[in-house]
Amino acid sequence: MREIHYYRDQAARAQRLARAINHPEVRDALLTMAKDDEQIAEDLELGAIEVRHPELAPQQSDPRR
Repeated sequence: MREIHYYRDQAARAQRLARAINHPEVRDALLTMAKDDEQIAEDLELGAIEVRHPELAPQQSDPRR
């Protein structure tokens, strides 16, 4: 459960920083990081036992993304 909170907190932090940034590429990178952290938290809630970096995970068509 602690890991889920960590990733949710990191996602929220990245979203806050993105709102404060005027540079489009930096803002986009932060929003991507937030989305990745949210996805990791969701996966952990669903019972994932291993967390991989999103670029290393097999690509799937996921309607939630």
